[in-house]
Amino acid sequence: MEEQPNTCEQKIQELAIQYAKRLEESIQGRSDEMKADDTAHFLIYQVLGVSKEEGEKIDLYQNSGRFLYNNAGSFLEKATKLCFQSRFPESGSIKTSQHKGNHPKDLRD
Repeated sequence: MEEQPNTCEQKIQELAIQYAKRLEESIQGRSDEMKADDTAHFLIYQVLGVSKEEGEKIDLYQNSGRFLYNNAGSFLEKATKLCFQSRFPESGSIKTSQHKGNHPKDLRD
């Protein structure tokens, strides 16, 4: 029996699983690295009334947030491409050159 091709929804679900795993690994890896980090900056936190424990949580959440935002953006980009390619199989990405200057480039030129 021939296997049915994955639907767009199935592909997005598979992509979500991959990204969730990658996010978890990134956060865990950074969390492990942070245990060996210099914690001298906690002194200024304490001067400002933030306990060492709270400072550790803040640092962990800040690092976790960076990974979350990066993965969320990348996931949405790939999921969007999957949707377009599902509906329009001949579609694809187009690279444009970066415009430098104070005004948007007039695309009619």
